[in-house]
Amino acid sequence: MPIPDTIEAQQQAYRNSKPSFLGRGIERLTNPVGKTLANLVPKSLMEGVLKGIDSAMSVPALLDFDHDKADFAASQKAARKVERYARSINAASGAAAGFAGALTASADIPATIAVALRNIRDTGRAYGYEGDGKREQVFRLQVLELAALDDPEDRKARLDMLENDIADDGSLTPIATQSIEPLVDQIVERVSRAIAFATFRRRAGMLVPLIGSAVGGFVNSQFQQDVSKAARYAFQARRIAQGE
Repeated sequence: MPIPDTIEAQQQAYRNSKPSFLGRGIERLTNPVGKTLANLVPKSLMEGVLKGIDSAMSVPALLDFDHDKADFAASQKAARKVERYARSINAASGAAAGFAGALTASADIPATIAVALRNIRDTGRAYGYEGDGKREQVFRLQVLELAALDDPEDRKARLDMLENDIADDGSLTPIATQSIEPLVDQIVERVSRAIAFATFRRRAGMLVPLIGSAVGGFVNSQFQQDVSKAARYAFQARRIAQGE
């Protein structure tokens, strides 16, 4: 089925967009404390969470799909449904984690990353990409990093890299087997750094009991929205290439 004419405009709008207002506002509010928190989180812990969650091939689906994946409009609708579900789940976990302040706030990070990676994978499934194999894992990590970046220049560079990895038929350009693990390590390190700074700055307000519950719910919901936007952009780019 043909790609709707409006999709190119949507793709360009995403490329030109800035980090969400809530994300920027939370960062400005919590930046001094958040940077300190980020520095206290071992890089190995973040990397272990990212690799451990996304290396499992039996990642449970957030939703089951029954639409025609060749129908672009139906795929978009399914992807939006994935976003709503991911935001709902993660907002609830963030609110619960923030309720007790510092005692539980940090425990929500692995859950948030797990939901984000499932969000990305199921968004891909909505567009017809099952996401099996190491090469697809690299792509998902690229999407996650894109969602966590706030610096415009870094964001543009990652967008260019992501698009350059998409072949003319919508598949991903191959990477030599011996190069996969080093590349995954590099991307995981970058994702860890981006999430450590962005997420912990935004979550600093969760350290205050009760108030932290509201902050946790807002921040998690906003983060999953950012993840969904990045994922839709990435998989729509693949569908556009495939359609051409």
